Amino acid sequence: MRVLLIEDDSATAESIELMLKSESFNVHTTDLGEKGVDLGKLHAYDIILLDLNLPDMWGFDVLRSLRLSKVKTPILILSGIAGVENKVKGLGFGADDYMTKPFHKNELGSTHPRNRAPLPEPCPSRSFRPAISL
Repeated sequence: MRVLLIEDDSATAESIELMLKSESFNVHTTDLGEKGVDLGKLHAYDIILLDLNLPDMWGFDVLRSLRLSKVKTPILILSGIAGVENKVKGLGFGADDYMTKPFHKNELGSTHPRNRAPLPEPCPSRSFRPAISL
């Protein structure tokens, strides 16, 4: 599996890269958002791991640029920012998932859509009615 890791903290990037390479993933790492956008557009990755705090641009801008360029690769935001607002914003901009640091390596492997269990089919004889309305 080909992974693009966009992470500016060298210790974190090295740790994630070692974790993924130990599972036989092919990992390409950059610490710059602009380079990540270029690489994401040029190469076919199976997943993009994206930090939000990058030195040249905000990770949300990287995400938005990739999605506006029609890059359909699953994007997982990896961030130390745990606020609900940022999670909602990231998912709203087109991220496929949002994971806060620190995380266990098993959590990282479970985020790829191919590793998720399929959702059960809804029962056609029952209609869903939420307990509370928003």
